Amino acid sequence: ALAAQGNEVHVVTNAIEVQLPFRMYMRPEDWARCEAQYDNGAVLVHWTEPPDRSQSYIPMASPYVSKLAGVAAAVHLEHPFDVVYSHYLEPYGVAACLAAQITGIPHVARMAGSDAGRLWYHPQLRMLYDHVLRSAELVIAAGEVAERAVGHGVEPERVVHGGQFTLPEELFRPEGPRLDLAALRAQLEAAPEMRDAIWGNFEGQSPYFGIYGKLGESKGSFALLAAMQRLKAAGLEIGLVALAHGPARVENEFRTHARKLGLADHVLQIPFLPHWRVPEFLRSCVAVCCLEQEFPIGFHNPIIALEALLCGSCLVASTEVIRKLPQHSRLPHGYSCVAVEDVNDIEHLSGRLAAIVRDPGRASAVGARGCRFARELQSEIEFPHTLERILKAAAARQGLRLSRRGLTQPAGSSPPRDRFALTRLAEAALTTKRNRSGRAKPSTHEIDLAHATRVLADLKQTVSLGHKDLETLIAGVDIERRIAVAENEPADAGAKSDALFRLRLRSWAMGEDDLRDLVPRRDPRLRLLKFDFDVRQFAAVKSATDLPSLAPGPSYVIAFVRGSASGRGSLMIDPMTAQILQVCDGTRTCLQIATELSDGRHGSTEDNLTWIEHIFVQGLISLEDEWHSSGNSPRDKVFRR
Repeated sequence: ALAAQGNEVHVVTNAIEVQLPFRMYMRPEDWARCEAQYDNGAVLVHWTEPPDRSQSYIPMASPYVSKLAGVAAAVHLEHPFDVVYSHYLEPYGVAACLAAQITGIPHVARMAGSDAGRLWYHPQLRMLYDHVLRSAELVIAAGEVAERAVGHGVEPERVVHGGQFTLPEELFRPEGPRLDLAALRAQLEAAPEMRDAIWGNFEGQSPYFGIYGKLGESKGSFALLAAMQRLKAAGLEIGLVALAHGPARVENEFRTHARKLGLADHVLQIPFLPHWRVPEFLRSCVAVCCLEQEFPIGFHNPIIALEALLCGSCLVASTEVIRKLPQHSRLPHGYSCVAVEDVNDIEHLSGRLAAIVRDPGRASAVGARGCRFARELQSEIEFPHTLERILKAAAARQGLRLSRRGLTQPAGSSPPRDRFALTRLAEAALTTKRNRSGRAKPSTHEIDLAHATRVLADLKQTVSLGHKDLETLIAGVDIERRIAVAENEPADAGAKSDALFRLRLRSWAMGEDDLRDLVPRRDPRLRLLKFDFDVRQFAAVKSATDLPSLAPGPSYVIAFVRGSASGRGSLMIDPMTAQILQVCDGTRTCLQIATELSDGRHGSTEDNLTWIEHIFVQGLISLEDEWHSSGNSPRDKVFRR
């Protein structure tokens, strides 16, 4: 992505030295693809040499750090760099730190999961990593990692938030080739060095689930095998292809466990493939499982789920994985993913998987909706522009105004909202009127609902005395006061708070044509407010000079009860959405509502159905079939039918 932006990128890597089980299977055309040329940019790769007698010393180990730093410094002599960027501390951050010191160019360091969450805590590594981070021109980090970096001596202004990135959609998309397991097996058997990376007798003659990445207990690998045994016992023809490996002990345990469960003929383990071939694997699976649960590094955000979604795969994931995705409330279970609340509940997990095997058509519909979610999510991320800006700022040895957000906010979150920004402006305007002096600045003290109510009363009295220039502020303060009143209301008794499970069906997922017969219910934590003027005018107000002339309404705002699990702020909505929300009371189906509204002013029935579905995706309503709306069993029992 950086090269496509017109930058020359030199990659210094020891990837060619990786041994099984973590070594990728690379065809000749894959090696050639490692480098690329663009109109004004390029990717050039510089490989460290595998260890031989010329590198031997006691105790013998490949001198990764020395080679990476040495190669980078040597390449800099021929192709001068502007900045060195490292991703992961060991060995790359350490090597980049050395290369930066040798060449005199700035270093931008970034951590991932296990280095920041585990290696950095090791007493024999901590001081070195602290030095690497303190020496860096900029450190890309957020949340608790950023806080720890500052606590270990990194200057706060050198810590920046810019870690989000997008996947290449020209690769990760539903359309494209599928992995040919027979051809891959033949290629691997012809490559002696890769034979140990393939295991199992499954030949792809039936549909199969897929897993990829690392194997392990916290990855759900062994729970998945137990669930597969139940599917086999139930007579379901389904396989498992694992583009996944682990350390020797875990690798052996996985294979041994599969044998003991009688799954050798239903499992195929294949070697890692380069990222441009991963979509082939994802497209070939009936569903892709991402079952990480109780992972010891809480801030670890696996990218695998997003890759599966972009390829249109039906994602079967632990709720832990799903809730780590940005805006995961727009990814409801049974609509655009399959959520597993407890991976180690084998009955529950096998029930989820069995339903997919029996009804692959719904799995395809779920995958298509998940793909839409992932594409919309990616469209909101400024990549690679943010990373490019960080690297250019480091090259120029300039700070960035991104720093504080990185320290106070986790990745993907927003700064806290000031609920009474307009009330502060009004209070400052009143102070100016009273003092008859220069313009007063808005206060910074805490404002609550009672205080806002007093300001509103004071404002109305001042306007009644002839100060008509403050009249617009009455509307602004009233907006904030009414929203605060709504947010302070108690939640409705029995209100469900988990947006992930707001689709309640007797079947395991929503089919392509199911929407019209479902019954929508307004989120019980939602409060709909109507104003007789246009509230949109106030959205951009930052100072008294921005105050608009009131335009006629009506207009609508929805607020959410504070203290509920929604954690959402208020939203301005259009009249059509407001009208739909008013009638989503659980008494009529989506089709009935859409038909009632198709009176020439609100579009066709199909257009209205599409908009109701959009409102559902945004988390403003839940959907349930008539069986559930009649008060029948909760979703768990229904799912296990």
